[in-house]
Amino acid sequence: MPISANFELTPICNLSCEVCFIRTDRKAVEKEGGLRPLEFWLKTAEELRRMGTLFILLTGGEPLLYPQFKQLYEKLRGMGFILTLNTNGTLIDEETADLFEKLKPRRVNVTLYGGSNETYERACHSFNGYDKCMRGLLLLKKHGIDTKMNVSIFKDNEEDYDKMIATAKELEIPAEVNGYMFPDCRPQCCGRNVCAHRLSPEKAAKVDMEYMRYKKGDNFDRYIAERKIFLDSFVPKGPQTLSCRAGSTSLWIDWEGTMSPCVSMAKPTKSLLESGVKGAWEYIRSEAKKLPPHEECDGCRLHSICNVCYEAATEEKKVNGSLDYLCRMAEAKKKYVNEYAAEHWPGGAED
Repeated sequence: MPISANFELTPICNLSCEVCFIRTDRKAVEKEGGLRPLEFWLKTAEELRRMGTLFILLTGGEPLLYPQFKQLYEKLRGMGFILTLNTNGTLIDEETADLFEKLKPRRVNVTLYGGSNETYERACHSFNGYDKCMRGLLLLKKHGIDTKMNVSIFKDNEEDYDKMIATAKELEIPAEVNGYMFPDCRPQCCGRNVCAHRLSPEKAAKVDMEYMRYKKGDNFDRYIAERKIFLDSFVPKGPQTLSCRAGSTSLWIDWEGTMSPCVSMAKPTKSLLESGVKGAWEYIRSEAKKLPPHEECDGCRLHSICNVCYEAATEEKKVNGSLDYLCRMAEAKKKYVNEYAAEHWPGGAED
């Protein structure tokens, strides 16, 4: 059954980030028929509830720009769903924080794009974006809302990495850092060149490994030792298949009412305007099992440190013609692990 569902309420956003592959201009949305009404999402949620769904993620674009967000949130909580929200944090005000305090979400995930207003202007084309995001984070903290900070690192904000981690520590909010940015999997929507703004594979790998150092803390040495053992002795990987929860226990419904396994998958898809939720889910599950594996990953010994997933491989091949970016990231991580191990345990990781 679909244990979790993702509702992409709107692709419209008040920021215009260089690495976003979803944001769509309001006029383009209206040209395609506009956003789905409140009744659509409530009907969809009720069908999912009967199928056994427990968790719903409300996302966008910026979900707080969905015209009936408050009503939808209240109704979904009243139906018993465990809700999570993805937001850029800049639109969170006292009214929104009061709503979340009254009807607690499982968590609010706030994406931080920089450590200053100048970085936000460069990376997101937003005036005072940093101040607005900080205001939102402080309001969530004030109202006792469980919050996580998502940090996406790319060329336009890479110099702010340390400051963003320092912000997470100062606010005592857990942070999740991503150095890998998906290619332009919805070029018809965003009209951006994500690949031109993402880091080199080597820099992205370093960001990921430095994040693990922050996340693991005193256990980082153990993490590196385990990675070293896996790299030296782990069995080779087979072809890359769709082995995550997407299309198995999790689904995505975009702003047009189309179901897919996850946010970036162009197929399989099924419009809920043509089929009920149950029928669409059965189709998605059936077709997901037929997706051809990525044979390029067969025999690889780097999978324990590789960012590859089925859809990342699909998009890299579609946009860039190969898995070279992901392979170079994995090689750079291997180098990081080996150099760290050699520096700290000259006699071997078992020391």
